[in-house]
Amino acid sequence: MIIRRGRTPSKGARVYLAIVAVVIAAVMIGSGVFLLVQRQTGPRASATVADCVRTGAGRYASTHCTGSWVVGGSLLDGGHVVVGTIDGAETGDVGKTLDVTLRGDTAYTRGLALPLLLIGLGLVPAAGLVPLVRALFSIA
Repeated sequence: MIIRRGRTPSKGARVYLAIVAVVIAAVMIGSGVFLLVQRQTGPRASATVADCVRTGAGRYASTHCTGSWVVGGSLLDGGHVVVGTIDGAETGDVGKTLDVTLRGDTAYTRGLALPLLLIGLGLVPAAGLVPLVRALFSIA
């Protein structure tokens, strides 16, 4: 779909652009909200990062960190130690104690940067829908 200068895009092209913008906005905002809920709700604990392994190279690199935390109260009151993945931890966090939210055998750091970035980036195509929808309904 090429839009040439001086030509008004067809109604079909506008509908296509609107659908693409809705899908992109929904995926970005939905992902951000999911991460926000996952990281901010549920039982909270303090997890100690034991080890991080970095795999891949360049922009395809990923970091997988593991550590431990106590659930069910203190160890003296019947709580127990859980060892599992700490999502959101980085290699520089090894040996540190982080505030986390728990879900099964996974602890999620409470950082807000990624969820808010995804929501913000999702609002860009959503805002672009306003003039696109106006243009769609202005064609007779």
